[in-house]
Amino acid sequence: MTVIRPHSGVFRVSGSVKTAVMSLAIVAGGMLTGLPTTSAAEKDKDGALPGAPRLFPSDTLAYIRLDDAADLRQDLKSSSLGKMIQDPKFRPFADDLYATLKDLFQEASDEIGIGLDELLAIPQGQVAFALHPAKPLEGDEKPELQSDEDASEDEIERRKRRAELREQYSFGFTFLIDAGDNIDSLMKIVDRFEQEVKKQRVRRVTKIDGTEVTRMLPNRAGRLPIEFFERDGTFVIGVGHSAAQDVLNHWIGKSDEPTLADNATFGTIMSRCVGAEDTRPQVTFFADPHAIADRIIKRSDSIAVALIWPTIEEMGAARIGGIGGSSFRGGDVFEGIAHYHIKIDPPRDGILGVLRPETGETAPPNWVPEDIMQYSSLNWDFAKAYENFGKVLDRFQGVDAMKRIVEDPVMTRLGLSIQDDVVGNLNGRFVRLAWMEPPARINSGVNAFAFELKDPVKAKSKMADIRDRMQNAMTVETIAGHVVYRLRGPGGNFPQNLRRPEPSFLILGNWLIYSDSTKFLERVALADAGKLPRLLELPEYSLVSGELGGKLDGDDPFVLSFIDGAQSFRLIYDLAKDENSRNFLRQAGENNPAVKKISQLMDKNELPPFSEFEKYFAPTGSFGYNEPDGIHFGFFTLRADPELK
Repeated sequence: MTVIRPHSGVFRVSGSVKTAVMSLAIVAGGMLTGLPTTSAAEKDKDGALPGAPRLFPSDTLAYIRLDDAADLRQDLKSSSLGKMIQDPKFRPFADDLYATLKDLFQEASDEIGIGLDELLAIPQGQVAFALHPAKPLEGDEKPELQSDEDASEDEIERRKRRAELREQYSFGFTFLIDAGDNIDSLMKIVDRFEQEVKKQRVRRVTKIDGTEVTRMLPNRAGRLPIEFFERDGTFVIGVGHSAAQDVLNHWIGKSDEPTLADNATFGTIMSRCVGAEDTRPQVTFFADPHAIADRIIKRSDSIAVALIWPTIEEMGAARIGGIGGSSFRGGDVFEGIAHYHIKIDPPRDGILGVLRPETGETAPPNWVPEDIMQYSSLNWDFAKAYENFGKVLDRFQGVDAMKRIVEDPVMTRLGLSIQDDVVGNLNGRFVRLAWMEPPARINSGVNAFAFELKDPVKAKSKMADIRDRMQNAMTVETIAGHVVYRLRGPGGNFPQNLRRPEPSFLILGNWLIYSDSTKFLERVALADAGKLPRLLELPEYSLVSGELGGKLDGDDPFVLSFIDGAQSFRLIYDLAKDENSRNFLRQAGENNPAVKKISQLMDKNELPPFSEFEKYFAPTGSFGYNEPDGIHFGFFTLRADPELK
């Protein structure tokens, strides 16, 4: 008897191959550096490299594209971050940091044959990646299945079926990078990669329109072919039969196969991500989560999952058409702008029934202090979402599943009716806050969650009842004149150098507020009483709020967020200055050369005062609004003006 044993995975990688692949990934990130580079290579008009959507297959599952690496790199120099790096007060630290990174990368440089400077300067124009179905090999190029004689016919058929499913639903990818005049540096990495890979594969060359396509064919079943080519300063590599060849044929106009640009869903989503900006987006992405999940499930050959998946699709998963987004440089007012769109086909029932955004008030309540790192306000139909979630649970757990699994146990333990006392008392608005509790520690970040109530008196009565039932787990305190219900926190063995969480509830006005910091709840109460400055009165919030109104252009948002960039960075800064953090790095560096170099860098350089950093950060705003065919989100960061601070 023979048993089929297809080899799993795309290809087995050696250390050199891993280094080469890692280097290619760093190359893709090279556009984020501020290195001086030449402009993208000019190409003849007739043979110009098309945009990636006109090169990748129409059934692409996920895609991301950078429009022009050199352009983005130049734009970064004029950004607030670029200006901060060039600041004479910060430049010595930045130079030492980069020198440290070069030292850490030296071992990889020796393997791939180029240094970090040369590597990061490679991307010059378009850079793109696509995940797509992989075409299987055909004919005599396809390796025969390996077999032995230890199994029954049933076992052979089962393994054969599994091998066929893996092949039929396998994933391939294509990666494209326009290196322009720096293509020789990139090809050094490719040559090293090829030398390693061909030890396990059969090398063949196909010529198309004068361009050689190198094909590395697998020598075992279950592996996918790898192919790549270079043309006019652009390098393309693909996994899957004809992956790179298809790109080349689209490029030279010799293919009639549809491309991603012909995909109607892709076009619809990306058209919603253009916004009102005058410039081309720097970065675009697209993903079809339903198609990806469907392929993974069919590939798995799991009977249990295969039985459940059609039900999940029927309940709405199949109506998630895709997710896409784009980001732009902002101009004089904005540092950056981004648009994201989730395409959802109607009706929104089943699983999608929990998506119940509503319009409503988004301004910060009076109790939100001004020194928060982040503020978000969400309006949602919680009652309808809860009802629809119960219907979903019933499909999998039987009738009245929510009652049996959630409502009855909560009633027995706490005397609380989820339907009447919780969901029925919510007014539809939720607020989330983030704050940093001094002194700086790894877990200094504090979160607070607040729900607006219809009847706060009823909520106070229920909290008192719960306290009576949980006397050993809940205590009552008075903070700034308000009653706070505090749950039992971590035990006595909690590390002394970490912030001790204090999970607590406060009913303030018509809000139920939860936080794991009583210090923050005290600030909330003081802000509500007018004894601390409020976020609503902060000029930066007013500025962001005003710009949000312009971006919404009459649409009513269901969610709005404000992020104080300087406050968000302060935690990182304070941790970097903290002696306990530095001692931790010194100890970790005793057994880790990379950490040791970072520790030495921190000891060598004294960071400037935070005020020197703060002036380079500006607030960020975001919003989301509901549409008949999906949900749209927008983000923007204002441009900081260090000269005015």
